[in-house]
Amino acid sequence: MTATRPLRADAERNRQRILDAAKTLFAERGVDVSVEEIAAAACVGIGTFYRRFPDRESLVEAVFETKMEQVVQVARDALEIEDPWEAFRTFVVTVARMHAHDRGLKSVTLGSVRGREVAAAFRAAIQPLAQQLLDGAKAAGALREDVTSLDIPMIYQAVSAIADRTRDVAPDYFERTLTLLVDGLARERTPTPMAAPPLETEQFLTIMSRHRP
Repeated sequence: MTATRPLRADAERNRQRILDAAKTLFAERGVDVSVEEIAAAACVGIGTFYRRFPDRESLVEAVFETKMEQVVQVARDALEIEDPWEAFRTFVVTVARMHAHDRGLKSVTLGSVRGREVAAAFRAAIQPLAQQLLDGAKAAGALREDVTSLDIPMIYQAVSAIADRTRDVAPDYFERTLTLLVDGLARERTPTPMAAPPLETEQFLTIMSRHRP
C-alpha cells in the first residue's frame, strides 16, 4: 500500500488558510457560505481551493470533524464529575454555548444536509455518552423523570435561535434563556444565578421588531 505523501509547505499553508477561513465563516454565517467567499477570505484562488478540497462536502467534514470531537470530549469530561446533576448540567450548558456561538456547528449536528457522514459518526459517538449523563442525573433524583434524550437537542435549537436573533444587540442574552431552560429540567433545585443581564426595553423592542430571516 502506497503511503500518502505529505503536502509541500506552501500547499499545507494554503490548506490551513482555507480551513481557518471556513471555520470563521461557518461559525458566523452557517455552512452555506459560498466556496468563492471562503477562497477570498483565505486569500487563495478558486483553483487552489479545489486542489486542497475537491468539493464543499470535504471541507465541511474537515472543519467539523475536530469540532465534533470536542463535543464528544465535553461529554467524557462531564462523566468524570462526581455529582450527577452537575455532570449533566455541565454537558448541556457547555454544548449549548458551543451551538450559540457557532451557526455551522448547529447546522451540521442538528440536521443540515451538509456534513452528513461526519454528523452520523458524531451522533453514534455522542448518544451513548449523553444518555449515560441523563440516566445518572435521573437515578440521583436530580432530573425530571419525564425528560428524554430528544429534549436536549431541542434546548440547543432554542438557545441557538435566541443567540442568532440577539447577538448584535445583546450577545450574551442567550445565557438567560439557557439558564431558565436547564433549571426547568431539574426535579428540585435552587434557581441558578443568571449569567447575563436582562434586556433593556430598547434592546427588546429592537430584537422583536425584526423579521425572521
